[in-house]
Amino acid sequence: MSTRGFLLKSMVAAFVVFVLLSGVVALGKLFAGPDDDPAPATKKAIAAVTVEVLGLRPTSFEVNPRYDVADPLGVEIRFRPPGERGDSHYLYVTVGETDARDDAECGDTHDCSAWSDHGGGFVLSWQEEEPEEDPGILTLAFETADGERRSVTYAGALIEGDPRAQDLPLDIDDDLVRLLTDDRLSATTTQEMVDADLPKWPEDDTRGDPVPTTPEAVAQWMLEDGVSEPEDGGRPADTTAYGAGAVGAELTSPDRTVTVVLVPQDSPAVPTCGAEWHCETRRGVVRGWQPGAAIAIRRTDDAVVIATVRSPRITALPRNGRFGSPGADYESLAVGYAADNLVTTREFAEGVDLSWFQS
Repeated sequence: MSTRGFLLKSMVAAFVVFVLLSGVVALGKLFAGPDDDPAPATKKAIAAVTVEVLGLRPTSFEVNPRYDVADPLGVEIRFRPPGERGDSHYLYVTVGETDARDDAECGDTHDCSAWSDHGGGFVLSWQEEEPEEDPGILTLAFETADGERRSVTYAGALIEGDPRAQDLPLDIDDDLVRLLTDDRLSATTTQEMVDADLPKWPEDDTRGDPVPTTPEAVAQWMLEDGVSEPEDGGRPADTTAYGAGAVGAELTSPDRTVTVVLVPQDSPAVPTCGAEWHCETRRGVVRGWQPGAAIAIRRTDDAVVIATVRSPRITALPRNGRFGSPGADYESLAVGYAADNLVTTREFAEGVDLSWFQS
């Protein structure tokens, strides 16, 4: 046999062996089943677990449902129950760390029930329907033994009392508890869920990714809380007294200066109500005053918020808008409905347009 013929036969034989080995590997993967290797969870993975466990027919996904609040493992799912049209049914599923303030869901506006099971604790809270206005909403949260908080919020069907006693498209025990106790609905999931194919999943799923909060974002949150737009403009607050990581904004008008500074919760520079202040604590918020100034200290997801209003008109603790605009601004910040976190989303940070703010 010629050398050329020998080489040709050797190459053919090698190719056949390669093909056979490739086939064996492929068959091995096929019969090995799903890839349950642990992997860091993504929003898509959280959505994939939810869709699989609940057998949903999603009509859309939203990866940035809270817009100004970063939620790395939170996703909104619109879906259509069997026999219905449209996408009026809504789920918001999220995974994160337990926060001491999560019990706030049981308040004046929510009915609430708590119990222990599956090695952790559940809290079910709900608001009943308001006829011709709101169908009602419910949230089930599960705190695992190692401090992870998983929650699912549902809206769509009328909530007419305790959701556990109603015939809803998703049953509390059979569906939502089963979802929250699935080990894959966690900050560590499986590679199969990370790689899952989800029809209608958005091409750009980086919306809502966290970025550091800016002074402009703090100023916008102040306005959303109800602070009056300043007549003399605004600027970044001086945060040197609060150490690294603090960020804030200062808004000024002829009769007042309003300042909000966000300080990391673990910072040694978090202030307390000193002896020079007359202080009280109401609903977890420290409120204090001294002639010419009022201060409120409250906590959000990741920060301690220090709100200060300085005005010669302040001669006592502002209540119910006393002392005009200074008092009204103080009340707005003491209640504080806006986000006020040390991280926000890229869309919010880049979308704030405050032409009067001096960066």
